Amino acid sequence: MSITKDTILKISNLAKISITEDETLKLQSEISSIIKWVETLNEVNTDDIEPMTNSLTNSLRMREDNVNDGNKIRDILLNSPTEDDNFFVVPKVIE
Repeated sequence: MSITKDTILKISNLAKISITEDETLKLQSEISSIIKWVETLNEVNTDDIEPMTNSLTNSLRMREDNVNDGNKIRDILLNSPTEDDNFFVVPKVIE
């Protein structure tokens, strides 16, 4: 499959990108070579190849959801100027 100048202009119009004449010729050449490379993939024999898995067919391993404080209460409260019963003490802001 060969990409024509008209195809490049149509693509640039759809993408709302303005391109110069030189850019059109360059893109025509580059896109044509990319499509030729992709077409060579059709020649690869994949009859005996097992399909790869994807995220839709796999399930995630589940783990138990354990909630804990990380045993870091002392380390965290070292940042507080005042504490009371393992809580930060802050000034009262509501009357």
